[in-house]
Amino acid sequence: MLGKLLKANFRKDMSHMISFLLIVILSSTLMQLGLMLIIGYNSQFERKVKELNSPDLRVLMLTFDEEERASILDYITSLPEVDYYELVPTVTLKTEVVSDDIDPDSKNAMDNVSGAYYFSPYGEWGEIDTPQFVDLYDKQVDEPIYMSRLYNQEIFKGAYKPGDEITLKINDRERVFTIAGFYESISLYDLFFVDPVTLAELNSENVYPIDQIVIKLVDGVDVTEEYNKICNEFDMRNIASGAISINEFKLLYTQMINIISVFLCAFSIIITLVVLIVIFFRITNSIEQNITNIGALKALGYTTHQIRTAHILEFVITAGIGFLVSTGIIYSVIGPLEIALRTVAYISWDHPFDIVSFIVTGLVIIGSSFLVALKSTSSIKSLDPVQALRFGLKSHSFKRNVFPLESSGGPLVWLMALKSSFASKKQNILVMVVMCSIGLSLAVAVFVGYNIGLKPMNLQKLLSDNACDVMVSLRDDNPIYEVSDLPYVTDVWWTDQFTAAYEGTNIYIDVSEDWNNVPEVNMLEGRLPKYDDEVVIGKKLAEARGVMIGDMIVLQTSEKSYEYTVTGFAQGTENYGLFVLMNEESAFHLGHTCYKNSLYINVEDSDPAKAAKVVESIESTFGDRVYSYLDYCTALANGEDSTITLARVICIILIIVSLAVIWLTMMLLIKTIIIKSQKELGIKKALGFTSEQLRTELSLSLMPSIIFGISVGAIVGVLNANTFMTILLSAYGVSKSNMADDPWMFISVIIVGAIVSYIMVYALSRRIKKISAYSLITE
Repeated sequence: MLGKLLKANFRKDMSHMISFLLIVILSSTLMQLGLMLIIGYNSQFERKVKELNSPDLRVLMLTFDEEERASILDYITSLPEVDYYELVPTVTLKTEVVSDDIDPDSKNAMDNVSGAYYFSPYGEWGEIDTPQFVDLYDKQVDEPIYMSRLYNQEIFKGAYKPGDEITLKINDRERVFTIAGFYESISLYDLFFVDPVTLAELNSENVYPIDQIVIKLVDGVDVTEEYNKICNEFDMRNIASGAISINEFKLLYTQMINIISVFLCAFSIIITLVVLIVIFFRITNSIEQNITNIGALKALGYTTHQIRTAHILEFVITAGIGFLVSTGIIYSVIGPLEIALRTVAYISWDHPFDIVSFIVTGLVIIGSSFLVALKSTSSIKSLDPVQALRFGLKSHSFKRNVFPLESSGGPLVWLMALKSSFASKKQNILVMVVMCSIGLSLAVAVFVGYNIGLKPMNLQKLLSDNACDVMVSLRDDNPIYEVSDLPYVTDVWWTDQFTAAYEGTNIYIDVSEDWNNVPEVNMLEGRLPKYDDEVVIGKKLAEARGVMIGDMIVLQTSEKSYEYTVTGFAQGTENYGLFVLMNEESAFHLGHTCYKNSLYINVEDSDPAKAAKVVESIESTFGDRVYSYLDYCTALANGEDSTITLARVICIILIIVSLAVIWLTMMLLIKTIIIKSQKELGIKKALGFTSEQLRTELSLSLMPSIIFGISVGAIVGVLNANTFMTILLSAYGVSKSNMADDPWMFISVIIVGAIVSYIMVYALSRRIKKISAYSLITE
């Protein structure tokens, strides 16, 4: 009996269930894919660390003194927290990449792929971070070279593939190599592996004395603490060095994937909410429309449990089918998607069947559908067969007559639309909640699209403690006044950097002549330093050490230490928020002499065309005195940054999916309304109303709920978008996102959302044309 009842429900509701199925597929696809990415790539990173025996710390050291090098290695050996280390066999050579697409004379840092490159002999790697070779060329070549997958993406923009030739000018002599393959390595991603004989030939002159040390720590040791200890030791010895911990490597390889996953999961939750509302609305409406049928079924011997079970299974089975279809879709596209994601993840992912994401998504989608369907059918228990057969739970309506037609003035269609709008509270709630969800997602899309996709300098200013439009490195010392007189230049300042220790933490120090004259300092609280004993510190550093404004902190270098007063907090991604800003006079107390040849420039309106003119003027004015420049305005506007491209793709996906949800939800809703109102629509047609008037009435009747819902969602979305971005970017050192959240954003979402929704509702109501008064006559 239950099977027959279930089949009858499916036959009757087939068109509705197809719409519901499509929404479920959309929701479960986004949720399962988001979970797969975040679980898959993070676990893949951990597997790679174990497979390759990746180091906990990687240290780069520049020293010309053999005794000093030996002393440093003895120091590392003496640390009880160090398990063992290896000195990576590396030769650093002055190298230029020769290509028709590369201008060797260009000073643009975005074009310049030349410099000091690290070369290592193929086959002579150690036990720590043993390279894993992938995408190998299937032919023997005379001059093979292997580069990391990360370098191919980051430096060469994915230009090379196995078998391609690359011409390198090493020590002013050109040599043609063949890309024999790529490799994956967690820490040693910047090495070029070549034949040992070839390397011996190259290693004749102009060798930069840089040592690379990879360190494995004893299990249980705090990596950050050891990182700070070793960095401070190098600083105290005045040895130029740099270090990266395994935590930073994990951020490099997984953070962009994590951001994508958060977007997918957050949006899937919104759509899942829509799914649950649709279930509740559809079941309760079905009960109201089929009260007499339910009464007849009870009279024929069907139990309440059987009737409820049939309704519940209808949606649970459909949700299950949608979930399984979404799983099939995911695993059919995951291969090409994984290849595309290598541009931001830099490591390959085996993407095996993910049982965790499968089970979690299934429980959320199917489980929530079951619970909502169970709640929605509870009214069937109190339905008496006799009462149901007498046309329902209520035989009279005592609702107030809103907008009585005989006494209300105005266009008749508009008045009828208003009456219909106020007649169904349940329908209004459904529309408002769905449109609120859509308004929220569209608002986030507009916020991200504007601040990252359209105005990427807004993101640049958020991520930097002192963002600029153009950065120029000159060979002159303090040429600031010459640059400030150039056309379109609005602000010029110099900065210098060095490192110091604060309570054992290695921190970056940014120095400028006077930070109060720098226009783009990313201050959060307090004020900029005025006097030589004042500093501003990164918010992340303040939070980690419990520092308040007005507190005294002691900074230490190899030469001196000095006590400063904290006057404020700033934010930026430099050293993941562990930095200090101080004026030039303050740096003297730590024994640091500033170099003033790194200039930061703002141009009028941050306009790319004007920025290009400024760069052109600088090159013509300074000539060979220009070492390099970076035009952020042009580079970001051209979409050369993978983050910008990713943000634009996410925005497009959000908008497309939002429109799809509106269409599918309205398709389900309009069908229900038309079926429920067939007799009323037929009578209106008999009275002389045209199909176009009735379609207009239906469209207008939904607009109050649509506009109210999308308005609430859009306003909430825009007002909380910065909070959302703060959470996403917190790992980079962002404490508070302060990108533009202007009123025009939610106003545009409301206007566009309302217009698109009206068009969709009107288009979907074309079924009204098929209704006629004659077809509703019963004998």
